[in-house]
Amino acid sequence: MDQHYNPQIYTRLRTIFAAADMDALTSYLNGLSNAHFRTAGYIIGERLMPEMETEMAWKVMLHLVQWEPKAFLVTLAKATALRLKARTLSLSDDGFRTLAANMQGEGHVIDREKLLLQWLPVLEKPDDIEGLFTSLNTDNRRRIDFLLRTDGVAAGYVLLRTLRMEEQDIDLLKRTCTLLIKKGNALSFNFASIIKEYFGLDTVRGVFSLQIHPYELSRLDTDFETFCRVAKKV
Repeated sequence: MDQHYNPQIYTRLRTIFAAADMDALTSYLNGLSNAHFRTAGYIIGERLMPEMETEMAWKVMLHLVQWEPKAFLVTLAKATALRLKARTLSLSDDGFRTLAANMQGEGHVIDREKLLLQWLPVLEKPDDIEGLFTSLNTDNRRRIDFLLRTDGVAAGYVLLRTLRMEEQDIDLLKRTCTLLIKKGNALSFNFASIIKEYFGLDTVRGVFSLQIHPYELSRLDTDFETFCRVAKKV
């Protein structure tokens, strides 16, 4: 079983981070055994990342993700997700913009998708979700895939707005409704009903009881409050 804490490693890492010395961090981690290397990863993600200053948190993440993404990306994505949820980090931080700029290109496709999987569930504002997609260069089809895997009203709102840009693909719209229905919860079923009504998908099968007034329908993709009210109807 992996060890999540070692006082000597913890103390050494705190000293390195206090000095903001990324070269020393790389050198120290390189000298650890495999077991202690894994412990260091847990300590950084679970104990040190939550208490770092904003600039330092992004700096550490950028450095470690560039150096050893397989070892650190998911661990640090989870740690930063908790801080994004608590709003002690923000996607408007300069550090995030630097991280995103360094994760462009085909070589980072999987890394970007790992970030999306960890961060999308904690984002509660549509602007943050759309901004994350844009920063990570995510095309509409992949956005739809990730939004279908993400719960929450904000994700549903962004899903509708994204589908609007693909509305010529009727098969895609119908398939999206089907997948939402298969999720089996009331909110996703309401999302399917909204998409069916918004795009006039009369052939989508299902017993839809959601009542959407014409004035609501016209505002669903531009007014998040209206979308929330309709999506949460029972």
